[in-house]
Amino acid sequence: MNVVEKLRNVNLRPTKQRILLAKQILDGKNKHFTAETIQKEVLSNGQSISLATIYNCLNKFVSVGLLKQIDQQGEVTIFDTNVSHHHHFLNQNTGELIDIDPDEIGFSKLPKIPNGFESDGVEVLIKIKE
Repeated sequence: MNVVEKLRNVNLRPTKQRILLAKQILDGKNKHFTAETIQKEVLSNGQSISLATIYNCLNKFVSVGLLKQIDQQGEVTIFDTNVSHHHHFLNQNTGELIDIDPDEIGFSKLPKIPNGFESDGVEVLIKIKE
């Protein structure tokens, strides 16, 4: 399926910017990246796109399920093309994320959820360093 079809399948209008970014990131490979690294790749290919436009497109891709956003408590935002449920190691020396299969992690006890709230999932980020 080409990127225009992928965008249309999730009811996104295939704009020039969305097509450019989708070609860059939705190639079927699992990868982790920031908006800044995508901008550098696009610029190195002789094309131009603003960082604000990249963030807008990536956030829209997240909202329709094409990407997953990895929360790092205020640090740089990392996006993930693997939208299935999984966890990560974060290499603190390099910033690289490494996927962890969800079957490799188990929980014996979780805290009680505060009144008025419901769980929206559990994602584990294990920080590692050399």
